[in-house]
Amino acid sequence: MKLIYVHHGHRAKTYPPSQNDGLTEIGEKDTFLTAEILKELKQKANPVAIYTSQFFRCTKTAENINKHLNLPIIIDKRLDEFRSVENETWTDLLNRVIACIKDAVEKYDNDSTIIFVTSGVNLSGFVCFAYNIEPNENIPFPLVPSCSPIGFDYDKTGNTDMPKYFK
Repeated sequence: MKLIYVHHGHRAKTYPPSQNDGLTEIGEKDTFLTAEILKELKQKANPVAIYTSQFFRCTKTAENINKHLNLPIIIDKRLDEFRSVENETWTDLLNRVIACIKDAVEKYDNDSTIIFVTSGVNLSGFVCFAYNIEPNENIPFPLVPSCSPIGFDYDKTGNTDMPKYFK
């Protein structure tokens, strides 16, 4: 199984920041470039769905990408940004993101590809899931360029000889 994390396109920032922030012109262009990359992947993999945060910049990124893929888009608030849940800790966020990934993985066959469009902060949850790292407050928050697709291999059967699509 291939899990593809995609950071949303470059955000048009408002003050104070809002979940309704849209994309800049560059962000819009980047979403279509990412769509072209993922369209090529479609020839090698079996994309089955796009999961996205409910934040507008994420849903807009997912919609733009999906113009080339024609997949179901599933909005899941567990992919929202850090502290979108009151009194949420870093470990809470990681566990929330991991729970979303686990639920998605259970729905599809092992030869499927699932695309997740979310915020940069959530990449840490994908790293914890893919590498079986226990979530904790010391897990770093990596900086991710906008609209970056990052692939993770995951095998529900425990097979370690998985094909590598991103060599």
